[in-house]
Amino acid sequence: MHQPVSVQITGGVAVLTVDQPPNNALSGAVRAALSRALAHVAQEAEVRAVVLAARGRGYASGPDPDDTEDSAAEPGLPALADRIEACRKPVIAALHGPVAGPGLELALAAHYRIADRRAQFGFPAVRLGLTPGAGGTQRLPRLIGAEHAVDLLTSGRMVSAGDAETMHLVDAVAKGPLPDFVLGWIRARLEAGLAPRPTRALEAGLQPVDHHLEVVKSVRAALGGGKSTARGAMLDCLEASLILPYEVAIEKEKAAYEDCLAAPQSRALRHVARAELRTQVPPLDHPAKPRKIDRIGVVGAGRIGRGVVAACLDSGIPVTLIESDIERLEEGVEAVIDLYDQEIEAKRMDELTRDRRIGLLNGTTDPAMLAGADLVIEAVPDDPAIKRRVFATLDAVMKRDAILASTTSTLDLDGLAAATGRVRHVVGLHFFPPAYRMRAVEVVVGAATADPVVATAFDLVRRLGKIPVASAVSSGHVALRMAATLVDAALFLMSRGATVERIDAALTGYGFAMGPLMLADAIGIDMLRAIERGPESATAALAEDVFGRMMKAGRTGRRAGRGFYRYGAKTPVPDPKIATLFGRLPRGATPPSDEEILRRTLAALANRGAHLVQDGVAQRPSDIDVLMVQVFGFPRTRGGPMMAAELAGLLRVKRDLDGFAADAPELWQPAGLWTDLLNRGEGFEAVNG
Repeated sequence: MHQPVSVQITGGVAVLTVDQPPNNALSGAVRAALSRALAHVAQEAEVRAVVLAARGRGYASGPDPDDTEDSAAEPGLPALADRIEACRKPVIAALHGPVAGPGLELALAAHYRIADRRAQFGFPAVRLGLTPGAGGTQRLPRLIGAEHAVDLLTSGRMVSAGDAETMHLVDAVAKGPLPDFVLGWIRARLEAGLAPRPTRALEAGLQPVDHHLEVVKSVRAALGGGKSTARGAMLDCLEASLILPYEVAIEKEKAAYEDCLAAPQSRALRHVARAELRTQVPPLDHPAKPRKIDRIGVVGAGRIGRGVVAACLDSGIPVTLIESDIERLEEGVEAVIDLYDQEIEAKRMDELTRDRRIGLLNGTTDPAMLAGADLVIEAVPDDPAIKRRVFATLDAVMKRDAILASTTSTLDLDGLAAATGRVRHVVGLHFFPPAYRMRAVEVVVGAATADPVVATAFDLVRRLGKIPVASAVSSGHVALRMAATLVDAALFLMSRGATVERIDAALTGYGFAMGPLMLADAIGIDMLRAIERGPESATAALAEDVFGRMMKAGRTGRRAGRGFYRYGAKTPVPDPKIATLFGRLPRGATPPSDEEILRRTLAALANRGAHLVQDGVAQRPSDIDVLMVQVFGFPRTRGGPMMAAELAGLLRVKRDLDGFAADAPELWQPAGLWTDLLNRGEGFEAVNG
């Protein structure tokens, strides 16, 4: 039977090694095994020092904070850290790989720390809205000083082994193999009287107290009191480390951790992190192995195509770029080079890397050059006639088992596939502009798409460093259907007297990166108009009327210089002429308040998401949250529209929908999923699987 912790005693040194694949999570079983092993070697007369080590790619990682049963198992992380620190024999942590969060907290409880030269250290859980809960805010400043501790705790960044040594986070960086170096380091010091050095007893890092209190105060002021509950709590705990006895301050840290764990902000952040992992599993009827992709073709060098090319080159995949004429081809290649030059200017790339990547690019106007490609991505304009013609051409020149992927935003993928003799090898890869930087990609699964093709598409997206999100075939897929609902709700609110500024300000005040009407300009009025809105409805008629008149007037969005806003100046300005597209309000009517704008918009989004899940377009509610956060700037701290509804309470949101439904049933008539979940006493998490 596999043991999560092994013990080996050699020459008076006991090495306790955590071995719990895949990431050495400090589960209840691991904590108990480590505690037993520590107690055992502490009683052995021959043992003069203890090493805490780990196998695998990295040191110990934290347990799942949402596993309440495991979290309650004894010993908890704080108790285990205290036992390590209280050991009467010197404890040395041998650290490699990422040493983060709870793993770093255990290392801080050790008396000495030695790092592999490639190790990295940090507290990234702040990005999940969590504070350390096992002494991190109390032991860290005692070792490295409060000024460095403030930065490391509140930034979430990782620092190198060299930087960790400079700030006295580690005592040495190994020269050569870590296990050999650690044993040599210990034996060289045992004869000189190597002794326990409890971190809690160190005071030098806290001095001068007044200076460090000023540092905490200035960082708190810079945070503006605002958006991060965890960062504020960390600063409170760091302040406590400076002015309170350790025994009192550590209790404050434990309380802060529990408060953050239960806070809506952290629940939302943890939900998105889990959702981004969950969505990377392809929706397969049967297990399928991804195909090997050694060469890719990209057809079309527009803004999507050039971004796709750069992303593929970044991943080391040779690309053949096809355009209809040499002028467009040269323009596309230059655009890719410009993207890389921007990376060089931002110091994210050097010239040698750029040249190596561009060396993988071959441009041509001859589609026959795609005969050797394993996968071809079509990125021509979303015109059905053009797409079908390109599909037929590609089908004739590509090898029979090659995959044909379309970037279509709004067209019927199955209809495009029908123009070929390879319907099982057709899949959608819906990139979002700017395609080079946007992390999410919708993988659109056609009715006939084969499982190995789906698996390959997911594997490729991950290889590009992006997040794949499944969608069934539907006009606008998942993402643009959600965006259309966001904009349609805004149009309804404008018809009730709300202004462009008022609507966008209400949503950006909630945390959106941009308001729905500025987002409409960014997406393009033409694309929003092309999304099918189902049966004839007042909402569809309003969208068609407003968008039709905007397009007739040349107000097609940001790229045209005007849409709901006028562009050209440094700051976009709402166009007052937009108000003339809506009729006058009846006398005595009151425009919607900010609260009504928010409640109607959020309810409409959650309801559209429920419909998409119910209709099988979206695989799960959390996929919708990933797309809304990654693509459309829904605040990550709110978790996406489905999680926001969960946090607000499904019953409350359902009541809002019932109250709004008569105004625009296509936006607010509750999907059947709401009643199903409420009757079962469940939330959207039950559907996420």
